[in-house]
Amino acid sequence: MKLNEVTPDAYICGSCGCGCPAVFETDRDTYVIIGKKPAADETFAHGTHEAVVIVDQAMIKNIA
Repeated sequence: MKLNEVTPDAYICGSCGCGCPAVFETDRDTYVIIGKKPAADETFAHGTHEAVVIVDQAMIKNIA
């Protein structure tokens, strides 16, 4: 899988103080998103082959 980072500049690691979120486009018409794990008391329905991460809405809205 080839990755192309599309993280908005304001969210590049170290520039926002929010701890390294990142978004990558793949050559499979998908995104790979790195974000924060939910707190232990936050539950989300997901399948056994999926994971949940939390990213700021502004980061997604700012992807060019």
